[in-house]
Amino acid sequence: MQADLLFANGPIYTMDPSCPKASALAVRDGRIIAVDGAAHQLRGPSTEVVDLACKALLPGFHDAHVHPLLGGLQLLQCNLDAVHSLAEYREIISSYDRTHPDLEWIRGGGWYGDVFPGGFPTKELLDQLVPDRPAYMLSHDGHGAWVNSRALELAGITDSTPDPAGGIIQRDPSGRATGMLMERAAELVDKMLPEAGDAEIDQALLAAQDYLLSLGIVAWQDAAVGQALGMPDFFDRYRDLERSGKLAASVTGALWWHADQGLDQIPEMIRRRESTGGRFHASAVKLMLDGVCENLTASMTRPYSGHPGNRGMQLIPAQDLNLITRQLDAAGFDMHIHTVGDQAVHDALEALRLPVRDGWDPRHQLAHIDILDPADLELFSRTGAIANIQALWARQDPVLVETKLPYLDHRHQQSHFAFETLRSAGIPLAMGSDWPVSSPDPMWAIHTAVNRTAPPVDPHATDHRSQTQPLLAHEAISLQHALHAQTAGAAYANRQEHLRGTLRTGLQADFAVLEADPFAVEASELGNIGVHQTWIDGELVHELSKVKG
Repeated sequence: MQADLLFANGPIYTMDPSCPKASALAVRDGRIIAVDGAAHQLRGPSTEVVDLACKALLPGFHDAHVHPLLGGLQLLQCNLDAVHSLAEYREIISSYDRTHPDLEWIRGGGWYGDVFPGGFPTKELLDQLVPDRPAYMLSHDGHGAWVNSRALELAGITDSTPDPAGGIIQRDPSGRATGMLMERAAELVDKMLPEAGDAEIDQALLAAQDYLLSLGIVAWQDAAVGQALGMPDFFDRYRDLERSGKLAASVTGALWWHADQGLDQIPEMIRRRESTGGRFHASAVKLMLDGVCENLTASMTRPYSGHPGNRGMQLIPAQDLNLITRQLDAAGFDMHIHTVGDQAVHDALEALRLPVRDGWDPRHQLAHIDILDPADLELFSRTGAIANIQALWARQDPVLVETKLPYLDHRHQQSHFAFETLRSAGIPLAMGSDWPVSSPDPMWAIHTAVNRTAPPVDPHATDHRSQTQPLLAHEAISLQHALHAQTAGAAYANRQEHLRGTLRTGLQADFAVLEADPFAVEASELGNIGVHQTWIDGELVHELSKVKG
């Protein structure tokens, strides 16, 4: 048998413990047919030899938690993600407003709270920038919306409007609505936004795909498929893109669980799952248990510092969660559970005390795990759940230092993004970016997982501490473990390990070719390594100098 492609002349890291590093890799008909010495024997007259030129070849990266529609729309709308200052926000929003005179609404996102005095933006500032029509700007973490006075007016939000269930209308000391809407309060304005049509959704998903491919990402789990987070239901758009051949990456869909609809939504979820196939499988369900620490909505075991009695929000009561998880598990769904606070983590783990069934190999995972109670480690391990970590968050940037740590007591601060604690307890790790909350660049995430500091080129690493002072340095993981979590570990969480995620004979030829060997550079340089090429099924789908963002 003759190879179509032979990759050689560079280090090949397989993530396969039986052959961790190889000198060559052979491909035929889109699949790996030989690794290391045997690959050279399959070179024939028509074999194309890909000279790695000392660049490193790895399995294509997987992202186990990402929001491509939100990210793609942000790329197409008023995008604040690439900058980190109030002056730059002003310039971008004003320019977008001037250059898009025909839009009914000005929409965008990506802003960081630490840029604003007091940690939150105000309607008065947005009124200055967008004075004559409604404006809606989603925060970088997706847990808050900044709106102007016109948007509040259209939504009927006044100073006396009560907070909706699961949401907060932020008010100043005099009781006036400030234009900051947290969690489900943002839905009061979301419902007023013009709904994106099929063409716009397709454009956003394909823009997101192009961007992710440029970062070496060949597969992902979309962590909110359905009408959620202010987005329209785009399930059918994924199916149509897959059927038309435009979906190059492999996508695991996590169907959005509507907390107000109960168990009656499960039959429709089953129908949706059964209608997917090819490069799009809706095999998971996304559950939101809490919010985030920065706005005091993450569910905590102890009150926030300076806020007696406030332990955050419980978006699904524990007794309801226990019933939901049993029903979803019995229906054969993987559960993807948003858990930021340690109380939410505990509640999720208790709800995953599920019966073992022959032939059922669940991939339930807890996403984020900002705060972990060490007492829950044994329970975590016994459930078999995956820790879905957002490694890029584990550094001392202004968001953490100024808008999060002040709310956490000492014990909570010492159990922050406990990656090595989780790993050493035998809990599987999978990396997800949560883009557009943070950059989807895998090498940035790997840099932070290894160093517990920010990549030097990250525009949001504006504080010197973020690049020089590790956040709980003892929670760093090794480069090998970080790469595994971004490839094989995430592929396992995405139910893709039988096709991709490692470089083994018989698997799909999905690769990322890095500009440098990550094992040959200083750890402080990992975040500077770009992706030279991305391959899917033995086809080159990206070959450009990467634009970091």
